[in-house]
Amino acid sequence: MDFITIDVAKREKLGTANSNRLRREDMVPAVLYGMQRPNLELSVRRAELDRFLRTGSHLVELKMGDKARPAILREMQTDAMSGDILHLDFVRVDDAHEVETEVPLNFKGRAAGEGEGGVFTPLVHSVVVKAKPKNLPREYTVDISGVVLDQVLTLADLEQREGVSFAEELTFPIATCAEPKVEAEAAEGEGEGEAGAEGEAAPAAE
Repeated sequence: MDFITIDVAKREKLGTANSNRLRREDMVPAVLYGMQRPNLELSVRRAELDRFLRTGSHLVELKMGDKARPAILREMQTDAMSGDILHLDFVRVDDAHEVETEVPLNFKGRAAGEGEGGVFTPLVHSVVVKAKPKNLPREYTVDISGVVLDQVLTLADLEQREGVSFAEELTFPIATCAEPKVEAEAAEGEGEGEAGAEGEAAPAAE
């Protein structure tokens, strides 16, 4: 995964009122922490942030003056109503230490099992990996064309990359192709109803 350089500024004034002022000026409050160093309060122009997010990378170089600090985007707080980004958390990284982050899954194609009445269902849309920054994958592309009915895909079905490990066991399920539950349950219910009707005795004639 590539480092994307963005310009940031140091925040001298903190607090809710100052954060709201920054947002009105099209800037987003942020913090950089980690590696047992003091937290660094920052602000990022929304245009710079949008440019970074469009790349799909989580790795960023926070450029302030003539110094660039490598980091990873750890958390992004958004407004529940508007979806606007309210605050960013960045964590310091270096080439010598592994980092843990989510990597998106990109399912491609149509599962063979869908032609047999199944429905392909992703169980997760990202996986947590551990790797040094230079080894972090941007995404995992999964070709599902060979997935048959009643098959479950697990982490073991993803590309196993050198220097990258998963936070979960390789048996962790990520997707499945199965018959729709609603139809299966309805069919069972109809069968029980027919069995009950057949088992009812006709009223005796008087």
